[in-house]
Amino acid sequence: MAKRSNNINYQILALVSNNLKLARICNQCLTLTHKSFLILFLFFQLSCEQEYSWKLQQSNIQTLVVDGIITNENKAQSIKLSLVNSEINKPSVPLSAAGVSVSDSLSNYFFTESVSEPGSYFSAPFQAVVGKTYTLKVKYQTKVFSATATMVPISKSGAISTYWDDSKQLFKFVPEATSEPIMIQTTYDWISNPEYTSKYGSIKAGETFYFLNNVDASKIFAPEKEIIYFPAGTKIIRRQYSLSTKHQAFLRSLLMETEWRGGVFDVQQGNVSTNISNGGLGFFGACMVVSDSLSVSKN
Repeated sequence: MAKRSNNINYQILALVSNNLKLARICNQCLTLTHKSFLILFLFFQLSCEQEYSWKLQQSNIQTLVVDGIITNENKAQSIKLSLVNSEINKPSVPLSAAGVSVSDSLSNYFFTESVSEPGSYFSAPFQAVVGKTYTLKVKYQTKVFSATATMVPISKSGAISTYWDDSKQLFKFVPEATSEPIMIQTTYDWISNPEYTSKYGSIKAGETFYFLNNVDASKIFAPEKEIIYFPAGTKIIRRQYSLSTKHQAFLRSLLMETEWRGGVFDVQQGNVSTNISNGGLGFFGACMVVSDSLSVSKN
């Protein structure tokens, strides 16, 4: 009888032990289930998107932007004026009805707004001179903005250089720096080639190159620019602009926010430098220009 009682006790202990193990396994399963549910809940919460309408503070302050370069070419000089758009990613607003003048130590040159190009102001033909300092004045409503610029000389560079690309069976322009800092603007006119005009979708195109006296990682490792290729028979017009120290500083800060941005060594974003007083933006410059041209031949 005692032996049978012991067997019963062993069976009860075994049953209790198995139940404890089963309970422990169930508890672990429930814990894992809870954890999995929590992870899935957080995943779906974080992956959900909800559209918000940001209410940005609108400013009543209208900021003037100046875009103007006078040159040593005897022509109608031009100054473009605009106001910063209060809406993000919207183009600037042309500024009309402003009083615009440029003066040196001897003369005053007054600018008149174009009827067909609002915000563009043109003078009677005059020629700026190397070594002289010119002062721009813009009167708009109750505010007066001003800027000064001194024209520096530029040496005549070598002949226009091109490179024939065998893989594309087309030419490309090869910019060459001079001993001074310069800005080079090129225009490629292939109107005489209807086939290429149809393929490119335009009769001409242009590029701008900058050679500044600065060493910046963002400049050295800037993103690659699109190269414009052109066929034989294209007419190249090259315009080289001299750059003063202030003009270089403006272009450097502008390029850091535009062409040089997106490379390996981006700098912290900042405001582009300006020589416009009274809170204005943009730049007024005086540049000596050297122009030449070339008709591209495959020979």
